[in-house]
Amino acid sequence: MNKFFISPGDPAGIGPEITLKALSNNQDLQNKFVLAGDKAFYQSLINKHNLKINLTDESARDEGIKFKHFPLQNKVSMGEPDVANANYIIDILSHGALGCLKKEFKGLITGPINKELINESGFEFSGHTEFLSDISNAKKVVMLLMNKKLKIALLTTHIPLSEVPSKLSKKNLEETVSIISREFKNTLKIENPSICLLGLNPHAGEGGYIGYEEEEILKPFVSSSEENVYGPISADTAFIEKNIKKYDVFLAMYHDQGLPVIKSMGFGNTLNVTLGLPFIRISVDHGTAYEIAGKNEADFSSMEEALKTSVSLL
Repeated sequence: MNKFFISPGDPAGIGPEITLKALSNNQDLQNKFVLAGDKAFYQSLINKHNLKINLTDESARDEGIKFKHFPLQNKVSMGEPDVANANYIIDILSHGALGCLKKEFKGLITGPINKELINESGFEFSGHTEFLSDISNAKKVVMLLMNKKLKIALLTTHIPLSEVPSKLSKKNLEETVSIISREFKNTLKIENPSICLLGLNPHAGEGGYIGYEEEEILKPFVSSSEENVYGPISADTAFIEKNIKKYDVFLAMYHDQGLPVIKSMGFGNTLNVTLGLPFIRISVDHGTAYEIAGKNEADFSSMEEALKTSVSLL
Protein backbone atom coordinates (compact mmCIF):
# COMPACT_ATOMS: atom_id res chain seq x y z
CA MET A 1 0.00 0.00 0.00
CA ASN A 2 1.33 3.41 -0.94
CA LYS A 3 0.25 5.05 2.33
CA PHE A 4 1.88 6.06 5.60
CA PHE A 5 0.53 4.73 8.88
CA ILE A 6 0.09 7.29 11.67
CA SER A 7 0.62 6.25 15.29
CA PRO A 8 -0.43 9.44 17.13
CA GLY A 9 1.04 8.54 20.53
CA ASP A 10 -0.33 8.99 24.03
CA PRO A 11 -4.06 9.79 23.83
CA ALA A 12 -3.81 11.97 26.96
CA GLY A 13 -1.17 14.17 25.31
CA ILE A 14 -1.28 16.50 22.33
CA GLY A 15 -0.52 13.80 19.74
CA PRO A 16 -4.11 13.09 18.65
CA GLU A 17 -4.99 16.80 18.52
CA ILE A 18 -2.00 17.83 16.40
CA THR A 19 -2.50 14.85 14.11
CA LEU A 20 -6.12 15.69 13.40
CA LYS A 21 -5.44 19.39 12.99
CA ALA A 22 -2.57 18.74 10.58
CA LEU A 23 -4.75 16.39 8.53
CA SER A 24 -7.67 18.81 8.54
CA ASN A 25 -5.36 21.58 7.35
CA ASN A 26 -4.16 19.40 4.46
CA GLN A 27 -7.26 17.77 3.06
CA ASP A 28 -5.56 17.06 -0.26
CA LEU A 29 -3.09 14.76 1.53
CA GLN A 30 -5.56 12.78 3.65
CA ASN A 31 -5.78 9.89 1.18
CA LYS A 32 -2.06 9.23 1.70
CA PHE A 33 -2.47 8.02 5.29
CA VAL A 34 -4.03 5.43 7.56
CA LEU A 35 -4.81 6.74 11.04
CA ALA A 36 -5.26 4.50 14.08
CA GLY A 37 -6.91 4.88 17.47
CA ASP A 38 -10.20 4.68 19.29
CA LYS A 39 -12.79 5.87 16.79
CA ALA A 40 -15.21 7.38 19.31
CA PHE A 41 -12.37 9.26 20.97
CA TYR A 42 -11.11 10.66 17.67
CA GLN A 43 -14.57 11.56 16.49
CA SER A 44 -15.11 13.52 19.72
CA LEU A 45 -11.93 15.50 19.02
CA ILE A 46 -13.00 16.15 15.43
CA ASN A 47 -16.35 17.47 16.62
CA LYS A 48 -14.82 19.51 19.45
CA HIS A 49 -12.38 21.30 17.13
CA ASN A 50 -14.77 21.45 14.15
CA LEU A 51 -12.25 19.74 11.87
CA LYS A 52 -12.69 18.76 8.25
CA ILE A 53 -12.05 15.04 8.53
CA ASN A 54 -14.15 12.01 7.67
CA LEU A 55 -12.97 8.78 9.28
CA THR A 56 -13.62 5.80 7.03
CA ASP A 57 -13.02 2.09 7.45
CA GLU A 58 -9.83 0.77 5.86
CA SER A 59 -11.81 -1.28 3.36
CA ALA A 60 -14.40 1.42 2.58
CA ARG A 61 -14.39 3.46 -0.62
CA ASP A 62 -15.79 6.56 1.05
CA GLU A 63 -13.96 9.86 0.80
CA GLY A 64 -11.86 10.63 3.86
CA ILE A 65 -8.97 9.24 5.81
CA LYS A 66 -8.68 5.49 6.30
CA PHE A 67 -9.04 4.62 9.98
CA LYS A 68 -8.00 1.54 11.98
CA HIS A 69 -9.96 1.16 15.21
CA PHE A 70 -8.21 0.25 18.48
CA PRO A 71 -10.38 0.37 21.60
CA LEU A 72 -9.15 2.31 24.60
CA GLN A 73 -8.93 0.49 27.91
CA ASN A 74 -9.87 3.55 29.96
CA LYS A 75 -11.63 6.78 29.11
CA VAL A 76 -9.09 9.50 28.39
CA SER A 77 -8.70 12.50 30.67
CA MET A 78 -6.69 15.00 28.68
CA GLY A 79 -3.39 15.88 30.33
CA GLU A 80 -3.58 12.93 32.71
CA PRO A 81 -1.53 9.94 31.51
CA ASP A 82 -3.09 6.59 32.35
CA VAL A 83 -0.94 3.47 32.61
CA ALA A 84 -4.01 1.38 31.75
CA ASN A 85 -3.81 2.80 28.20
CA ALA A 86 -0.12 1.90 27.73
CA ASN A 87 -1.00 -1.29 25.84
CA TYR A 88 -3.25 0.73 23.55
CA ILE A 89 -0.28 2.93 22.63
CA ILE A 90 2.05 0.00 22.03
CA ASP A 91 -0.56 -1.98 20.08
CA ILE A 92 -1.03 0.86 17.61
CA LEU A 93 2.72 1.41 17.22
CA SER A 94 3.31 -2.32 16.75
CA HIS A 95 0.53 -2.61 14.17
CA GLY A 96 2.06 0.21 12.14
CA ALA A 97 5.59 -1.17 12.33
CA LEU A 98 4.55 -4.72 11.44
CA GLY A 99 2.40 -3.40 8.63
CA CYS A 100 5.43 -1.58 7.23
CA LEU A 101 7.49 -4.77 7.44
CA LYS A 102 4.77 -6.63 5.52
CA LYS A 103 4.71 -3.83 2.92
CA GLU A 104 1.14 -2.91 3.85
CA PHE A 105 2.34 0.65 4.51
CA LYS A 106 5.06 2.72 2.92
CA GLY A 107 6.24 4.12 6.23
CA LEU A 108 5.38 5.18 9.75
CA ILE A 109 4.67 8.58 11.31
CA THR A 110 4.79 8.66 15.11
CA GLY A 111 3.40 11.12 17.62
CA PRO A 112 4.77 11.77 21.13
CA ILE A 113 4.65 9.15 23.86
CA ASN A 114 5.66 8.97 27.52
CA LYS A 115 8.45 6.40 27.97
CA GLU A 116 8.00 6.37 31.74
CA LEU A 117 4.31 5.49 31.36
CA ILE A 118 5.09 2.58 29.03
CA ASN A 119 7.71 1.22 31.43
CA GLU A 120 5.32 1.52 34.39
CA SER A 121 2.99 -0.86 32.57
CA GLY A 122 5.68 -3.54 32.67
CA PHE A 123 6.74 -3.15 29.03
CA GLU A 124 10.45 -2.35 28.76
CA PHE A 125 10.68 0.67 26.49
CA SER A 126 13.61 3.06 25.97
CA GLY A 127 12.20 4.95 23.01
CA HIS A 128 10.64 4.76 19.55
CA THR A 129 14.03 4.39 17.86
CA GLU A 130 15.09 1.41 19.93
CA PHE A 131 11.66 -0.24 19.79
CA LEU A 132 11.43 -0.01 16.01
CA SER A 133 14.97 -1.30 15.66
CA ASP A 134 14.11 -4.37 17.76
CA ILE A 135 10.81 -5.15 16.06
CA SER A 136 12.46 -4.82 12.64
CA ASN A 137 15.51 -6.88 13.59
CA ALA A 138 17.59 -3.99 12.29
CA LYS A 139 21.23 -4.49 13.27
CA LYS A 140 21.72 -0.76 13.69
CA VAL A 141 19.67 2.40 13.25
CA VAL A 142 20.62 6.07 13.33
CA MET A 143 18.59 8.98 14.69
CA LEU A 144 18.44 11.98 12.37
CA LEU A 145 16.93 15.37 13.23
CA MET A 146 16.19 17.56 10.24
CA ASN A 147 14.52 20.79 9.26
CA LYS A 148 14.76 23.06 6.26
CA LYS A 149 18.03 24.57 7.50
CA LEU A 150 19.95 21.80 9.19
CA LYS A 151 20.39 18.03 9.51
CA ILE A 152 22.03 16.39 12.54
CA ALA A 153 22.57 12.65 12.99
CA LEU A 154 23.56 11.06 16.29
CA LEU A 155 26.26 8.48 16.93
CA THR A 156 24.69 7.65 20.31
CA THR A 157 21.16 8.32 21.53
CA HIS A 158 19.51 7.58 24.86
CA ILE A 159 22.47 6.52 26.99
CA PRO A 160 24.16 8.19 29.98
CA LEU A 161 26.80 10.72 29.02
CA SER A 162 29.39 8.71 30.95
CA GLU A 163 28.95 5.83 28.48
CA VAL A 164 29.44 7.88 25.31
CA PRO A 165 33.28 7.66 25.04
CA SER A 166 33.13 3.86 25.06
CA LYS A 167 30.84 3.97 22.00
CA LEU A 168 33.38 5.87 19.90
CA SER A 169 34.90 3.04 17.91
CA LYS A 170 35.94 2.61 14.31
CA LYS A 171 33.27 -0.05 13.87
CA ASN A 172 30.47 2.12 15.24
CA LEU A 173 31.59 5.07 13.15
CA GLU A 174 31.82 2.97 9.98
CA GLU A 175 28.37 1.48 10.46
CA THR A 176 26.76 4.83 11.36
CA VAL A 177 28.30 6.74 8.47
CA SER A 178 27.44 3.95 6.04
CA ILE A 179 23.78 4.07 7.07
CA ILE A 180 23.67 7.87 6.80
CA SER A 181 25.28 7.86 3.36
CA ARG A 182 23.03 5.10 2.02
CA GLU A 183 19.80 6.61 3.37
CA PHE A 184 20.64 10.10 2.14
CA LYS A 185 21.19 8.70 -1.33
CA ASN A 186 18.22 6.33 -1.45
CA THR A 187 15.59 8.08 0.68
CA LEU A 188 16.46 11.79 0.68
CA LYS A 189 17.86 11.68 -2.89
CA ILE A 190 21.10 13.49 -1.99
CA GLU A 191 23.96 12.15 -4.08
CA ASN A 192 27.35 11.75 -2.40
CA PRO A 193 26.28 13.44 0.86
CA SER A 194 28.95 15.32 2.81
CA ILE A 195 29.09 14.23 6.45
CA CYS A 196 30.87 16.35 9.05
CA LEU A 197 31.87 14.76 12.36
CA LEU A 198 31.79 16.78 15.57
CA GLY A 199 34.57 16.34 18.09
CA LEU A 200 33.67 14.69 21.36
CA ASN A 201 35.75 17.03 23.49
CA PRO A 202 35.80 20.85 23.73
CA HIS A 203 37.64 22.42 20.78
CA ALA A 204 37.78 18.94 19.20
CA GLY A 205 40.41 17.91 21.71
CA GLU A 206 42.93 20.66 20.93
CA GLY A 207 45.41 18.22 19.43
CA GLY A 208 45.12 15.81 22.32
CA TYR A 209 45.39 18.29 25.18
CA ILE A 210 41.67 17.91 25.99
CA GLY A 211 41.02 14.22 25.50
CA TYR A 212 42.42 11.64 23.12
CA GLU A 213 39.36 10.52 21.11
CA GLU A 214 39.79 12.96 18.23
CA GLU A 215 43.46 12.09 17.61
CA GLU A 216 43.22 8.35 18.18
CA ILE A 217 39.76 7.50 16.83
CA LEU A 218 37.96 10.23 14.88
CA LYS A 219 40.79 11.61 12.72
CA PRO A 220 42.08 8.17 11.66
CA PHE A 221 38.52 7.17 10.79
CA VAL A 222 38.01 10.25 8.60
CA SER A 223 41.33 9.61 6.83
CA SER A 224 40.50 5.99 6.06
CA SER A 225 36.78 6.30 5.27
CA GLU A 226 35.56 5.68 1.73
CA GLU A 227 32.57 7.94 2.34
CA ASN A 228 32.46 11.72 1.93
CA VAL A 229 33.43 12.44 5.56
CA TYR A 230 35.05 15.49 7.14
CA GLY A 231 36.19 16.64 10.59
CA PRO A 232 36.21 16.28 13.45
CA ILE A 233 35.45 19.94 14.08
CA SER A 234 34.70 21.72 17.32
CA ALA A 235 31.03 21.53 18.23
CA ASP A 236 30.98 25.09 19.57
CA THR A 237 31.58 26.59 16.11
CA ALA A 238 30.30 23.76 13.91
CA PHE A 239 26.94 25.31 13.19
CA ILE A 240 28.00 28.66 11.81
CA GLU A 241 26.37 29.59 8.52
CA LYS A 242 29.25 28.67 6.21
CA ASN A 243 29.44 25.15 7.67
CA ILE A 244 25.70 24.63 7.44
CA LYS A 245 25.91 25.50 3.75
CA LYS A 246 28.99 23.34 3.21
CA TYR A 247 27.87 20.03 4.74
CA ASP A 248 24.73 18.01 4.11
CA VAL A 249 24.65 16.55 7.62
CA PHE A 250 26.54 16.77 10.91
CA LEU A 251 27.23 13.67 12.99
CA ALA A 252 27.05 14.51 16.71
CA MET A 253 28.72 12.19 19.18
CA TYR A 254 25.86 12.28 21.69
CA HIS A 255 22.22 13.28 22.03
CA ASP A 256 22.47 16.70 23.67
CA GLN A 257 25.46 17.78 21.60
CA GLY A 258 23.25 18.13 18.56
CA LEU A 259 19.59 18.33 19.52
CA PRO A 260 19.59 21.64 21.44
CA VAL A 261 21.10 23.35 18.40
CA ILE A 262 18.64 22.11 15.79
CA LYS A 263 15.62 22.53 18.06
CA SER A 264 16.59 26.11 18.87
CA MET A 265 16.82 26.80 15.14
CA GLY A 266 13.43 25.35 14.28
CA PHE A 267 11.49 23.82 17.14
CA GLY A 268 8.08 22.86 15.85
CA ASN A 269 9.36 22.47 12.30
CA THR A 270 11.99 19.82 12.99
CA LEU A 271 11.49 16.13 12.29
CA ASN A 272 12.99 13.01 13.85
CA VAL A 273 13.80 10.43 11.17
CA THR A 274 15.06 6.92 11.91
CA LEU A 275 17.68 5.78 9.39
CA GLY A 276 18.53 2.11 8.89
CA LEU A 277 15.06 0.62 9.22
CA PRO A 278 13.56 -1.37 6.32
CA PHE A 279 10.92 1.38 6.07
CA ILE A 280 10.67 5.14 6.53
CA ARG A 281 9.92 6.43 10.03
CA ILE A 282 9.25 10.11 10.71
CA SER A 283 8.32 11.69 14.04
CA VAL A 284 7.54 15.07 15.52
CA ASP A 285 10.26 16.85 17.50
CA HIS A 286 8.40 17.38 20.78
CA GLY A 287 6.83 15.51 23.67
CA THR A 288 3.34 14.85 24.96
CA ALA A 289 2.91 18.35 26.46
CA TYR A 290 0.31 17.17 28.97
CA GLU A 291 0.09 20.68 30.43
CA ILE A 292 -1.66 22.01 27.31
CA ALA A 293 -3.44 18.85 26.16
CA GLY A 294 -7.13 19.46 25.57
CA LYS A 295 -6.76 23.25 25.77
CA ASN A 296 -6.66 23.89 22.01
CA GLU A 297 -3.20 25.44 22.37
CA ALA A 298 -0.98 22.81 20.72
CA ASP A 299 1.10 23.82 17.70
CA PHE A 300 0.62 21.22 14.96
CA SER A 301 3.37 22.53 12.64
CA SER A 302 5.80 19.66 13.31
CA MET A 303 3.14 17.05 12.52
CA GLU A 304 2.13 19.00 9.43
CA GLU A 305 5.77 18.99 8.33
CA ALA A 306 5.88 15.23 8.96
CA LEU A 307 2.85 14.69 6.72
CA LYS A 308 4.24 16.81 3.91
CA THR A 309 7.71 15.28 4.11
CA SER A 310 6.35 11.73 4.07
CA VAL A 311 4.23 12.45 1.00
CA SER A 312 7.28 13.87 -0.77
CA LEU A 313 9.01 10.51 -0.21
CA LEU A 314 6.20 8.35 -1.61
